[in-house]
Amino acid sequence: MCEGILLRIFLAFLYLYANVAGTLWLDPPRAVVRHGDSVSVNCSTNVTNLLLDWEKPQGHSKKIDDEKVTWTVEHLTEWGTKPFCYMTDTQYIQHKIEFNIIIYKTPESVSIATVGHSGPVIEGGQYELQCDIQSVAPVEFLTVSWFKGDTLVNTKTFNDTTKTPVNRSPTLQISPSRADDGAQYRCEAKLDLGPDGPQPPPRVTSDPLTITVHYGPNVSCLSHVTLKEGEMFTPNCSAVGNPPPEMIWYKDEESVDFPKQMDRTNAGEYILTVISSSNVNHSLEIEVLYPPVSILELQNKLVDFGNDDSLKCSSDARPRPQYRWEYDPMPNVRTEDTDGVSLLFIDYPTGINTGTYTCIASNELGEISRSVSVDVKNSQNRVTIETVGHTGPMIEGRKYVLRCNIQCVTPVHQVKVSWYKGNEQVKNASADDTRTTNFKTWSHDLTVSHNRNKKETQYKCEAEVMKMEGGPLIYIGESELNITVHYKPVINETKLPSVIPVFRGYPETLVCEADGYPLPTITWSPKPNTMVEQGHLTIVEATNENVGQYTCTASNSVETTVRTVKVTMKEDYLPLIAGFVALVVVIISVVFIVIYSIYYKNTKMGRYSVEGAKPNAQNGNVAQNGKDSSIPMKKLSQNSICV
Repeated sequence: MCEGILLRIFLAFLYLYANVAGTLWLDPPRAVVRHGDSVSVNCSTNVTNLLLDWEKPQGHSKKIDDEKVTWTVEHLTEWGTKPFCYMTDTQYIQHKIEFNIIIYKTPESVSIATVGHSGPVIEGGQYELQCDIQSVAPVEFLTVSWFKGDTLVNTKTFNDTTKTPVNRSPTLQISPSRADDGAQYRCEAKLDLGPDGPQPPPRVTSDPLTITVHYGPNVSCLSHVTLKEGEMFTPNCSAVGNPPPEMIWYKDEESVDFPKQMDRTNAGEYILTVISSSNVNHSLEIEVLYPPVSILELQNKLVDFGNDDSLKCSSDARPRPQYRWEYDPMPNVRTEDTDGVSLLFIDYPTGINTGTYTCIASNELGEISRSVSVDVKNSQNRVTIETVGHTGPMIEGRKYVLRCNIQCVTPVHQVKVSWYKGNEQVKNASADDTRTTNFKTWSHDLTVSHNRNKKETQYKCEAEVMKMEGGPLIYIGESELNITVHYKPVINETKLPSVIPVFRGYPETLVCEADGYPLPTITWSPKPNTMVEQGHLTIVEATNENVGQYTCTASNSVETTVRTVKVTMKEDYLPLIAGFVALVVVIISVVFIVIYSIYYKNTKMGRYSVEGAKPNAQNGNVAQNGKDSSIPMKKLSQNSICV
């Protein structure tokens, strides 16, 4: 029940409001008025017999007729005024409509300044610009715009609903760069009062604020320069800054002037001091290139056998020199370059290390060399070879022992011995872990036996040591032994067979040759009618007295060899054979002649008939002047010949 009554009351109010709004209006409905200017507003209704008037803090109202009343103010100065038009109906109910009026005032002044700073600004620094706006209203319609040159950089609006004039000081944060040097900043205060306000909106702009930016100095310069000795040099360096920078060069805290002819003593660090809004130092390292001019720390050296030693080579050059060594290649020599110095190490020096060593230092500008000599003390006779229990020549077929003695080979990890017969290696041996605190001699034996095939033989013992496990073998020496082989005589049986026939009356030579060393002496048992010359026995004329046994003896220092041969007599049938051969030849010749004669008679001789021959007119002969005539002749067959 109550809810229905309340609903009807609410609807009655809505109807009444709608009826009043539709019957009471303002012309203009709202206004934007500059402070101190005049304003006039008509309030009208379409309902008669009502009380119609204005409630106003300033000015006066004038009723035009029963349906219109005007409010007029000559100089509107009352801030925040809210006049309204009202009417009272017959039930004494008052209805009103408020006049929306905005009173504004443009700023008295707008200025810009730097907060807490004066003078030039520093590049990259943080600064605050302030725009001072004096006496502006209403501030809620104020927009402050910041410009750098003609470029808008920022805007600021306000939410303050204060209607009376106020002062505002918005700020702008800037961090200037060198490109901002000479830039002009300004701020602009604008009252944007909407479409009912003045058009264009009123603006007040500050005078420009010109900023001077100090920056740098910024140095453009290499940090490292490479020159050749003797070159003229001026650093190609520049500096940019505000105020304009001044450049001064220092080396070792003393000022330096350029250009300058550079030598190796001018190399080093140079400091460029640039003076501007601040001082900046720049370091320039100047490298002067020059060739090696001398070899240092390399001297002739006398080293001890078996004790490690080294040579040191260095040179002053830029760029740092490269080193190389020249020497006869040896397994116990190695080189190492470190920290601008070259070292040549001789591990376990032996006689092979005696010689000349040359160090060469070079770079792209030139090279220089120095040679020194190295001598190894007590390096001779470290290896010897001997025959055990024997002196002098060796006899064929017998065994002998050769011994190789190696002295002062310790302390080493391994000793190696190689035996050679001529150029052929016949044996090698090694002994490991021969380290000891004292020097000693290490020996190795080789058993040999020889024959007559090679009476002169050379044996060689070569010794090497390995200082440490896995290291190279180091040659320490060698020794040679020449051996002569003596062997007994052996008589050549081919040339001196066991039976030798001779022909009666003829000479015969018996050849006795023997191979032996030393060269054997040949002798024969004596016989009549013989002679011996250079080991050969010659029978001058064979007779029965020469038949029998002959003995050849070959002797040398090793042994004597004897060979006995038998000489036999044979008759000489050679004359008889020669007579028989002559007779046979004669008989064959006679037979040949007879056969040839018969053959000639039957083939070359016969009887001929002359057919139609005419005698010669001169003499009637068939032949004339020994020449054949032209008479035709016919040879008759054997059957046609009449006997």
